[in-house]
Amino acid sequence: MPTSPLVQQRYGVSSDLFVSRKPEGETIILGGKGRDGNLWTRVLTRRAAQVLWFTLTGLLFPERAQTVTAIAVTAPLRNQKQPTVTSHVEVARTADGFVEVIGWAGTETWWVRLPEGEARSLWTKLDIALYPVGWEGRTKTARSGAG
Repeated sequence: MPTSPLVQQRYGVSSDLFVSRKPEGETIILGGKGRDGNLWTRVLTRRAAQVLWFTLTGLLFPERAQTVTAIAVTAPLRNQKQPTVTSHVEVARTADGFVEVIGWAGTETWWVRLPEGEARSLWTKLDIALYPVGWEGRTKTARSGAG
């Protein structure tokens, strides 16, 4: 667990993750069940969600990361006018095999710890929300499950 005093919301080991795209804007909703089954949700900028996806790609799929991330379109950084929207994330693998995510939303921070399987599930859900067109063939139709 991070010891930084910046972390204000600690969700702990989480499961049942979900990711959805808000139709009216450039934000992504991320959430799940934290310790003791408590539900949590966070709003991320598209850029923060892409940083999370990009970093998870390198951690979880190192052999394909360069190829996959090279073809992904990224969003520009934006002026943060919404202090409750997560605009930056950092991701790290711990010595005991978990993936930890810390997000910054204005002056607030949040932290979540994911088992390997949940981290892979999160990557898949982010991939669908951020890049709804399939990687293979890159067609113009959205793949099923896009949120």
